[in-house]
Amino acid sequence: MVRPFRGQYSLDVFMRDYWQKRPLILQDAFEKSSFDITRSDIFRMAVSAEFDSRLIEEDTVDQSWELFTGPFEWEELESFEELSYWTLLVQDTERELDQMRQLLELFRFIPNWRLDDVQLSYAAPGGSVGPHVDSYDVFLIQLSGERRWKIENSPVTDDRPMREDASMQLLKELHPDQEFVAKPGDMLYLPPKLPHWGIAEGTCITASIGFKAPETGMLQTAFSEMTEGVGHIHTPSNFVDPVELRTGDPGRVSDTPLDWFQNEMRRLAEDRESLARVFCSAMTHPVRENWPGMAKDPVPSAEEIPDDLRQGSTYVRLTPSCMVYREFDDCIRIYALGIECQLKLESKPFAQLLTGTEILNFDSLKSYLWDQEALELMQLLLDSMVLIRVEGSN
Repeated sequence: MVRPFRGQYSLDVFMRDYWQKRPLILQDAFEKSSFDITRSDIFRMAVSAEFDSRLIEEDTVDQSWELFTGPFEWEELESFEELSYWTLLVQDTERELDQMRQLLELFRFIPNWRLDDVQLSYAAPGGSVGPHVDSYDVFLIQLSGERRWKIENSPVTDDRPMREDASMQLLKELHPDQEFVAKPGDMLYLPPKLPHWGIAEGTCITASIGFKAPETGMLQTAFSEMTEGVGHIHTPSNFVDPVELRTGDPGRVSDTPLDWFQNEMRRLAEDRESLARVFCSAMTHPVRENWPGMAKDPVPSAEEIPDDLRQGSTYVRLTPSCMVYREFDDCIRIYALGIECQLKLESKPFAQLLTGTEILNFDSLKSYLWDQEALELMQLLLDSMVLIRVEGSN
């Protein structure tokens, strides 16, 4: 699969002039024959509870949209086939489709913790999700058919009117500055908060690579939960009364408890190690609640992994967004699905390999097959389906 950034739009040019600044349309970013995703591929995931799926139908008479959430029945999806103006969306498709996993690998110039997933949309003629904005960067790749894009060039403001009659966050109006029709192989990049509207010209399939844009509220909640659940993340303290507690004004809050609270907040903010551990854990926690869970079939134990790899098995990382690492003063910590695992400081090359390589095999892992710590971590990753075992043919 050819890399999309080349020629006059090299990766350096893109990151300097476009990333989080302005939209970019890349015609023929991919070869037209790069993808053979079908309607059935998307339907198959939409009927499974392991994938987050939505169907959006537009009523063109009163210009309204209705949202249906999956999992769906196959017959239910087929009943829409003769209709126009609907779109089926499925998240996390890289977990199921090798082509989408390979597509996501082409965007690994962005750190793992910022990557989200590859969403696929199957749209009937006229199908769309309505005029809207995303809070994150997005790449939209046309896989088959054609889609007309209407785009505003300036980010939306907080006072922009939204529709009150829709079950989704849709703009009341769109005033496009540019418009173009995406054909198979074309790619559109949109920075956050840019109003846009993609309308299927006929039946079409579009891939959307989205990115995480963490909010401070989410991280504050994560810090609170980890402090509560794991005492060693941060040691809480309790307020201690001053020597002279008596007061003639019992309804008033004095400066004393506020000074204590402010000092505690300052202590938390300055505890960089605890903040790093919370951040890494939170950013690898599944965005959606339908992660497949534990492996359904038995996986090799730590002791069996070396022989399993020698016999030709490979371990494929399900998605890069679920695993990162960071160095600390006394160890390396790997985070997978929000779970923290500790390695020796000298294990940094192993951590880089796990988090930076899509397919692991005997040749890439042979330097670590004597390390019990590494083997136990790989067993954990196989058990939790961060790594998927592909049986060898030897």
